[in-house]
Parts: sequence; C-alpha cells; structure tokens
Amino acid sequence: MRNTLLMFFMPFFSLVILTACSSRPNHSELSPHVANALVQQHQHNIARIQAWHIRGRIAFFNLRENDRNAASLSWAKTSAHSMLRLSHPLRGTLAQLEQTPVQASLIDNKGEQHFAPSIDHLLAWQLGLTLPFNLVETAMTGKLPQQFGSEFSFYADGTVAKYMVTTRNGPRRSKQQWHVNLSRYQRVQSANGLLMLPHELEITHVDYKIRLQINDWSQIE
Repeated sequence: MRNTLLMFFMPFFSLVILTACSSRPNHSELSPHVANALVQQHQHNIARIQAWHIRGRIAFFNLRENDRNAASLSWAKTSAHSMLRLSHPLRGTLAQLEQTPVQASLIDNKGEQHFAPSIDHLLAWQLGLTLPFNLVETAMTGKLPQQFGSEFSFYADGTVAKYMVTTRNGPRRSKQQWHVNLSRYQRVQSANGLLMLPHELEITHVDYKIRLQINDWSQIE
C-alpha cells in the first residue's frame, strides 16, 4: 500500500519545487538579548488564535535519499478540525488530508480514501513519513511549544526565530529532534487586530526537511 501511494502521491510534488528565498532573515538579524517582555507580549497577542486559513507552497525533502518534492497548499484549521489540500495547477488535487477529533483521513489523487487515528499515524503507515503534525500546527503562527522545547532564539521585536523540539512520534513512539525556523514575519489582519505572523517555516529532522512558504493568511480567529 505504501509503495502504491508514494507512486501516485509524492512524485507529483516535484513539479513545483521550492527553492530557498533570499528574503529569509539571516542570523545577523537575531537578537541575543531580546527583552522578555517583548516575547511575552507577542505570545499573548497570538495565544488566542484557534482558526486560520493559509495558501502557499510546501516542500518535502528526504535527506536520506537526496530527494525533494513540492506542491501548492491550501490549509484550513479550526480548534477541532484541519483540512489540507495539496494540488498542482494542471493536475488538480494531488491529495487531501483531514483531521477530526475522532480520526484522520487521506484521499489520494485516484480518489481512494484511507483512515487512521491521527494524521501522524496516517502519514507513517501510508506514506512512510514520520511527521509531528501538531508541532507543525503550533509552529505555524509563531507560538512557542508548550513542552519539550529548547535552544530558543528570537528576533529583536520578540517574535520567535528558531528552536528545537524533542518529540516521540509515530506508532513506535520513537524519540526525534526537530529544528524549527520561522522567518519573514509580516503584519496580518485578524479578528483580534493586526498580528505579526511568519510567512516561512522550515522544520528539519536528521532524515527530513519540511519547508512551508505562506502566500496568504486569512480567516484568523
């Protein structure tokens, strides 16, 4: 099953490969002594975010096999539901992932549907990807992880630049370390006023790298 899905799902991503953006802040823009009050204020501003919708592009790098794949992304989230659509302008929907409080589902580009208790399990079982989905959702808005985070760095305005998270993911609950990098913060209108939100996210594991470029934030509540 895994080989079949990889054949029809992942290879299409290479049609829209992402490259590193020159606009990403460099290390000289990090602040080694940022005021804690600025960090707390920014975290307070974004803490109430429970829902959002983004459009952009996502790339997945398999560092073990020196392979990379990418696709356009539409991702809608509420407090209890996530829906991701991966697509190509000529080939249409490549895959659709959905997470509800009771289960996760994947519809591949042939219309076949697959289920698992969570997206983490679904990706591990069907695609062979060990991805901490909740970590990605938390990092999306620039929120600090509630636990297992370390090596934090910040920009001068108090927004989060990077950190490391140690997790146990997948059916085998194996220990993993993920390095999270956030950049290209911009002011975005939300139901609670203007918020500074990242427009580039990179999460790196010893075997994988996920790079997300957000072109549009909307429906932020």
